[in-house]
Amino acid sequence: MLTPVLETFITQMPKVELHLHLEGTITPRTLLVLAERNGVTLPANDEEGVAALFRYRDFGDFLNVFMAMTRAIVSGEDFEQLAYELGHDLAHQHVRYAEVMISPMQYLLRGVDLYEVIEGTMAGFAQVEREADIMLRLALDYGRQYGPERAWESLEVACALMHRGVVGWSIGGNEIGHPPEPFAPVFASARAAGLGVMAHAGEVVGPVSVWGAIDFLEAQRVGHGVRSVDDPHLVQTLAERGIVLDICPSSNLLTGAIKTWASHPLRSLVASGVPVTINSDDPTFFATTLTEEYRRSLTHLGLTLDQLCGTVSTAARATFLPASDQEALTTRVEQEMTLLRQRLGL
Repeated sequence: MLTPVLETFITQMPKVELHLHLEGTITPRTLLVLAERNGVTLPANDEEGVAALFRYRDFGDFLNVFMAMTRAIVSGEDFEQLAYELGHDLAHQHVRYAEVMISPMQYLLRGVDLYEVIEGTMAGFAQVEREADIMLRLALDYGRQYGPERAWESLEVACALMHRGVVGWSIGGNEIGHPPEPFAPVFASARAAGLGVMAHAGEVVGPVSVWGAIDFLEAQRVGHGVRSVDDPHLVQTLAERGIVLDICPSSNLLTGAIKTWASHPLRSLVASGVPVTINSDDPTFFATTLTEEYRRSLTHLGLTLDQLCGTVSTAARATFLPASDQEALTTRVEQEMTLLRQRLGL
């Protein structure tokens, strides 16, 4: 339990979110609306029943529910609505910047126009930016289980729409049986085009997955990466190279990647000098928010307030924005945190 002063600080502090899937932010109410709009039958017809769809047994079940849910999201209008709702929710949490992922293969496999998906998403973000104090950008998160050959189509779209706000390229999906190494040529092309690169790794599979992501894909950030602690040399390498781990505490616990709060390695990674950020991943699936993840990092994972504030600075510097924008964002969040701490006596 936080003191009232700490609670006020967590609520009002400036935040940066770098690991967030747009599809995983959909509310039960909006899912019902989109399913009706697009003629998709759900196994439930009220908010309570739809909310139950987001409960799952393990990581594989989570992926199945995630992919089934995306069937209701079809048009540019749908993505614009999701993006608009998400943007205002983040702004309400004092998030100053967020990089949001979409999973392109969920739409390409169903013949949904990926250009329309991205244009709709960016239209929703643009509307929020006109109405609230937040900056929003997009990354494409390719499902590695579909193989590297099919990734090129998605990458082509990402590169073509960089001017619309696509800043990053990633692989996600099922790590088991799908190592990072075969994606090296795709990542080289993404880097050459000017996209930031990230890879989900070390969530279900152990350190070998993280080694592949940083040595073969040259990932600037690793999504999750919590299994890195199983290899002290890897932890040292991450710290020395300054490779950022985008940690999602509640996600790690609820997918079974980490068994208990007490065994979560966040505090150990921070103490070892590994740069980390804190994120919400799929808030609807994990019944959380970015604010709640910050709160749990203090109450359940033992971070100090200074360490927590440090993760925000790390996130600002680890964005896929141009260097000048990174610097401006970092200066802003650090100044806002300092002023808030002074006002609250922290």
